[in-house]
Amino acid sequence: MFKILLLSGSPAKPAHTTALITRIGSQLQEKGCGITIWDLQTNPLPFVDPNYHHHPERHPDPVVKKFVQLAIEADSLVIGSPNYHNSYSGIIKNALDILNMDILNDKPIGLVANGGGIRSTQPLDHLRIVVRGLLGLAIPMQIATCNSDFVLQGDSYIINSKDISSRTSAFTQQLIQYMEKLSNTKVHYL
Repeated sequence: MFKILLLSGSPAKPAHTTALITRIGSQLQEKGCGITIWDLQTNPLPFVDPNYHHHPERHPDPVVKKFVQLAIEADSLVIGSPNYHNSYSGIIKNALDILNMDILNDKPIGLVANGGGIRSTQPLDHLRIVVRGLLGLAIPMQIATCNSDFVLQGDSYIINSKDISSRTSAFTQQLIQYMEKLSNTKVHYL
């Protein structure tokens, strides 16, 4: 069973990004994966401490230790962010800065974003650069949503777009395919 850490980087409550991450997590579970959703709004991380860059698992904060351990154990990550000033949120950047290349090296990474009034890929383009810098492998498929793809139900958003529902299914399938392909293959860097 593959383990996936899904990271929601929206400080909003309720959050469209968290609804998207939750839907993806449910679909991954339905396909036999073990998931952990880390919502940075409800489970914030402290500001990155560069003293632990090379060994983030040695960080003394128990929340950071748990986050790092989940990332180490994960076969894959899904990173979700709202569109903040044509890029990803600062809390996502902080979370990724806590991790290092040893943790994400050769792991498939799925990228999703909510653009507010429009479906914008700019946060996803920027996240691809960061994932590459961490030696992760951003899968080709990505998901960009906008607020009209959701409806508020109680105190949470849910996806009400058939197009996005179809896309999340294809996205989760591609993520699993990449995990399968990479599970027995390791690239050795010289």
